[in-house]
Amino acid sequence: MTKRRTSKPSSTHRERTTVPRLYKRTGVTKVSFIYLYPDGRGETLATAPVGDRASISVAESTAKRRALDIQAGQVVAGSVGDMIDRFKKDHDPKHYRDQSKDGIAVRNSRYANLTKFFGRMSPTSLKMVHGYQYLDARAAAGAPASANKDMAAMQTICNYAVRWGLIDVNPFIGLMLNETEVIRRDVTSRQVTRFYLWAIKQDLPFKTMGCAAMFAYLTGFRAAEVRPFHRSGIRDDGVLVESAKRKRGDEKVMKLRAWSPRLNVVVKRAQQGRRIPGMALFGNRKGQPYSRSGWGSVWQDAQFAWIATFDTSVRAEWQDAERRAAHLITTHPAYFTLNDGRPVAITEKLERREADVFDFAAHADPGTTMRHYDRRRVKKASPTK
Repeated sequence: MTKRRTSKPSSTHRERTTVPRLYKRTGVTKVSFIYLYPDGRGETLATAPVGDRASISVAESTAKRRALDIQAGQVVAGSVGDMIDRFKKDHDPKHYRDQSKDGIAVRNSRYANLTKFFGRMSPTSLKMVHGYQYLDARAAAGAPASANKDMAAMQTICNYAVRWGLIDVNPFIGLMLNETEVIRRDVTSRQVTRFYLWAIKQDLPFKTMGCAAMFAYLTGFRAAEVRPFHRSGIRDDGVLVESAKRKRGDEKVMKLRAWSPRLNVVVKRAQQGRRIPGMALFGNRKGQPYSRSGWGSVWQDAQFAWIATFDTSVRAEWQDAERRAAHLITTHPAYFTLNDGRPVAITEKLERREADVFDFAAHADPGTTMRHYDRRRVKKASPTK
């Protein structure tokens, strides 16, 4: 027995539009605008109910705009976009030592920015002026520092392009980068200690932030070494970590901090009160290391709550969720970051003229310690005679 059809079959006919690769398909209940990629994949960019002319017109305009955006970002064979993609796939894992999830995400964002600007150009047409155009455009968009890092990545990619024979010389060598304002906070050991003593009386997330702040101050470790600090680094003779500041291929440097009474207490407190200990000394409730963004979120909340205890204007913001979300706590004079503990510690050792200050800083060039970490306001010295 032949079944009677109960519904009208959906139309498979696709009408061309004025944008290449974008098609209009009219079904029983809706009109769809579909973009067909070169590899055969299709993506519906917009839809509208059948018979609603106003909605169909809006959907068509939206689909055309999205289709043009897709085409503008497509990587064309032999283009700069193709060159960037080749570096990303074949050489990024070998060139950069940081292959963490956060590190890869940051670099992928840079590749996307560079591809959007340079992608459809021919490698041989690249000139230094194009680099300046990129720097100016990103600075105008409010990201001058990020633009500098993007162009540093582009210089690296172009070095590889010279090796591949795509270009004769790197056009971005000697590029003058954007001037950026360096934020230098005058943080004191008393400030770090006050935050720590407040935090250890709070719930686990805030307590973890406080212990990490004091740990960074006592050890002089970088934030990138403190956040993921593994409990295997806790040894009989102190705490041990691999230096996070080295390029791929450089010799590995280990930093050991001998036990002191205060360091011993901080490490023990960081492990107390955890139902799931985990292997991360400063981990989350599940014992796992915080992601970079997750850490930043909890850190800012902890700083906000701490500052609210002694600043009445901030306290009013803290008690109102909407006002708290709009408040920029990072501009408050008392606010500091996990990385601010390091220069405080190095400066104190310089003031006390301790012999191990350069081993404590662990810079390959001692000049870096003096140029960037010496925060002494008064340089004391004895007379010649």
